[in-house]
Amino acid sequence: MELVLVLVIITIAMAIAAPSLRNFWKGNRVKDAGEQLAYITRLARTQAISDGAVYRLGIDQGGAGYALYVQQAGEFVLVPSNNFALPEETRVEVSKADGSASDHIDFFPNGRTEPGTIRVLAAGYNDIVLMCPSPTEMFSLVGADGGVQ
Repeated sequence: MELVLVLVIITIAMAIAAPSLRNFWKGNRVKDAGEQLAYITRLARTQAISDGAVYRLGIDQGGAGYALYVQQAGEFVLVPSNNFALPEETRVEVSKADGSASDHIDFFPNGRTEPGTIRVLAAGYNDIVLMCPSPTEMFSLVGADGGVQ
């Protein structure tokens, strides 16, 4: 009888904790997506400098994913293995330094970057914000207080 009572208590505790654990893992996936996006911006800048070509971080229509492109013969071509999907119910938005919406950020061979803000949004979670305030700086994760993380 005691064993059955213990199993009932454990089952109730798991039923109460399960929804919280599901949200915990989703929150981590959103944070990981923001960090991955920050790494991709660094990769794009580095590759632009080392290859002497313009690289573009392009956002899919609807903001469900992003990809890295390189300019070849006046056109942007997808860099192999650099197409990324965001976690479910998450999207990304890009705005230029003047506040206008955009679907891309360009990285130039001289090390300069189009300044702007990249925001990873997920319902019920804090936005992940990456900001590049000037052409000579890199994109960095920005905290809720506006400071670089």
